[in-house]
Amino acid sequence: MTTPRLTAGTRRAAALLVLALVGLTSLAGCDPRTILYFLQPWEPTIAASGPSLQGKKVVLVTHAVSSAQGEFQSLDRELTREVTGILREKVKKIEITPPEKLWTWIEGHPSWTDPAELAKAFEVDVVVFLELEAFQLQSPADLNVFHGMAKTHIVVTEMAYPKNSKGRPVTSQPKEPKEIYNDYCDTEFPRTAPIPFDSGTSRGAFKTQFLKVVANEISWRFVEHAPGDDIEKVKYDGR
Repeated sequence: MTTPRLTAGTRRAAALLVLALVGLTSLAGCDPRTILYFLQPWEPTIAASGPSLQGKKVVLVTHAVSSAQGEFQSLDRELTREVTGILREKVKKIEITPPEKLWTWIEGHPSWTDPAELAKAFEVDVVVFLELEAFQLQSPADLNVFHGMAKTHIVVTEMAYPKNSKGRPVTSQPKEPKEIYNDYCDTEFPRTAPIPFDSGTSRGAFKTQFLKVVANEISWRFVEHAPGDDIEKVKYDGR
């Protein structure tokens, strides 16, 4: 996690303010650390748990297993589009293969299984493969409410030059695939309480919102996020 730098003048002003506050809060019997937390000039963030994609050429592809895709035939494409949009917005200097170009290639190569094949086809540094193993809008235990559950397997493969005995890349040889990240993202929504059907929320509206939640939680593997993002702040319009 990085924090913004302050100018010398700002640091001096902040130091004087801190000293004054410490003195006042000490006299008042308060813990100055509480006030300092709220006065810090930046928002605390949670670091990404996965590899950095900054400055990388990336292809991101989603495969929804048949049991997860169910009634939503374009679920894999929708998730690819959502995650791609987030990464383009929040990762500096990233280049992601346009989803439409990717889908055209996949339609012409339906039997592909090797990430290296995809990387070479689009001349990228990294392949992010998302396998959506579960995606449901209702719990089998209660079919009268919306309660989203999803499970996504995230595998990241990087194309890199082999290294010699001194650990230096050998650029005279072709790049080789190396798996650099392998993890699961389990998403539950809402976490507080399910949403009754008679609340006015349509099935389509809930599915759209749930997919955005899944995409956001997947993106946290590659971008930092605020602690408050873990808290659900979602309103439904019932359409």
